[in-house]
Amino acid sequence: MKKFIGLLILVLPPLFNSQAQQHIDFNMFNGSGELRSIYVQRHRLSDKYTLNIDAGSYLGLGNNVWTRWGFRGIVARKLSDFYSVDIGFMYNRVNYFDDVPVEDTFEEIEVTRHEYRQIQSLNISYPRLQSSAIKHRIRLEERIFTSVKKETPDFKMRLRYRISHQGRFDGQAVAPKSLFYKTSAEFNFNIYQEGEDVFWVRGRYCFGLGYQMNSKFSADANYYFEHNNASKASSQVLTHIFQFTLRQTIYWNN
Repeated sequence: MKKFIGLLILVLPPLFNSQAQQHIDFNMFNGSGELRSIYVQRHRLSDKYTLNIDAGSYLGLGNNVWTRWGFRGIVARKLSDFYSVDIGFMYNRVNYFDDVPVEDTFEEIEVTRHEYRQIQSLNISYPRLQSSAIKHRIRLEERIFTSVKKETPDFKMRLRYRISHQGRFDGQAVAPKSLFYKTSAEFNFNIYQEGEDVFWVRGRYCFGLGYQMNSKFSADANYYFEHNNASKASSQVLTHIFQFTLRQTIYWNN
C-alpha cells in the first residue's frame, strides 16, 4: 500500500507544475489517452450540507493534442437517506495545438481555450445494501467556451447520467485501513450543441482500486474507457483515461 501512495505523490505534483501542461507524444494503444491527477477536498459542514472542492491536471496523451487544468466547487444538500441535490461551478483552462498555414506550409501553435461550466445534479442512492449503495447521478451542465480564435463565446449543454458502486471485496463497509473497489458507467446526452446530429454523445466506463487510510484520507487509481460520437458522419473516438485521486474530508460539524 505504501508503494501505491508513493505513486500518487509522484503523480500529483503536476497540479502545480506548469511544465506538465506541455504536449506529450504518447502512443500507447495507438490512439487517444489521458492522464489525470486530482485532489479532492470534502467539507462536511453539517448533517445536511457538504462543500466539495477539487483541482486537477489533465494531460492529453497520444492523439489527444491538448492539456488542461481546472478547479471545481460544488455545494450539496442531503434531502434524505436516498436523495441529495447539488449545484456548482467548474473552470477549465485548455491548451491545445492547432495547425495554421505559414508560407504554403503548416505550423503547429498552442492555443488557449477557457471553459466556464455550471452544474446542477440530482443524486440517488438506491438500492441501499447492507454496507454500501448503488448510486445514480443525473447532472445538467451548461458550458461556455472562449478563446482568441472566437469572437463570440460558444455555448453547449449536456445531460449526464452515471451509475456507480463502491465497496470492499469481502462485502464489509469501507473503513480505515481497508482496500476497496470502484466501478461506474456514465452516459452523456446532447441537449444543445454537444453534437451535430446525435443524442448520445459519450459513454465512459470505469474500474478502480482505492485505499481508505483513515476517516479523513483516501486515495484511488482508476482506469476509464471512453467513446465519443461527435456526429453520425464521423467515426467514434476511443480514449483510455488513467486517473489518480487523493481525497481529504474535513468535518466541521464535530
